[in-house]
Amino acid sequence: MRVAITGATGYLGAHVARALLVAGHHVKLLVLPGEVSAPVLGRLRELGPVSIAVGDIRRDADVRGLLTGADAMVSAAGVVGTDERRVQLMWDVNACATEAILRAAVERGLDPVVSVSSYSALFPPSDGIISLATPTAAGRSAYAKTKGYADRVARELQRTGAPVVVTYPSSVVGPAFCTAPGVTQQGWSPIVRWAVAPKLKGGMQMIDVLDVAEVHARLMHPGRGPRRYLCGGVLLTFDDMIDALEQGLGRRIRRVPLPAAALLAAARAADAAARVMPVPAGLSYEAATLLTAGTPTDDSVTLRELAMTWRSPSDAIVASFGAGAALQQFGDSPT
Repeated sequence: MRVAITGATGYLGAHVARALLVAGHHVKLLVLPGEVSAPVLGRLRELGPVSIAVGDIRRDADVRGLLTGADAMVSAAGVVGTDERRVQLMWDVNACATEAILRAAVERGLDPVVSVSSYSALFPPSDGIISLATPTAAGRSAYAKTKGYADRVARELQRTGAPVVVTYPSSVVGPAFCTAPGVTQQGWSPIVRWAVAPKLKGGMQMIDVLDVAEVHARLMHPGRGPRRYLCGGVLLTFDDMIDALEQGLGRRIRRVPLPAAALLAAARAADAAARVMPVPAGLSYEAATLLTAGTPTDDSVTLRELAMTWRSPSDAIVASFGAGAALQQFGDSPT
């Protein structure tokens, strides 16, 4: 199939494009003018047929050019994070541009039309577990609100019978493929730098980026109609995460007891500071809420219908900081 992809120069999108090429598809990528020389594009060309459409997902003409000649589409472009100074950009890309490209792909008869959402769009669930029955949430951050907006658009299209498929990845971990690290890894930067972490109760769903990419490769079959797939992965406790960081870094991380209330208060302060200065992605109220809630996901439909078995996200975290991670990230060694 000829698959149009947005966001392929980003962390998750690059892995998705790679998986599609390995599966034998032809990918057509929408790339911003300033990214046409990105190292990841050269690595992707080594794996299979790649076409480049230079443009911006916010421009209708550029979207039409991307979709021309395509059989299917994966919308993976997004502004990920908690930087409140980029709220308008989040609405422009995550909400408005995603709505426009989903509708355009449906109108052109592409099948499937895949929207990469987030489990943030479903948090918090009323019954304590995120499942396919969980309605779109109102959202507690600009990012969650924009992903929720796009999710409501996708569900509206699904109700008309359009072959729209929505995926909901949790916190995605693992080595980057010739791009910047993922936002989850970026959020650990203070812990990595100072070798100090809070010791607290809580946990978070995490999934290996290779599994998320493989899910999208297995979706490329037309005629199966509208579907939704949770990609929550495995619930890791906070101690599990720090254990994996220690193993990957090869050094101890001092753990300082911290009540959940104190973490949430500090996260609120970080959100206020983020309106005027850069703050690490991990220091946000949304991230702290997800972490202390430890909300599980029911991935049973995904695992059954796509014949998947999740890898260990702890192993993916270790690989992100292991001896070969830098080589893998910049493309000097296969990942």
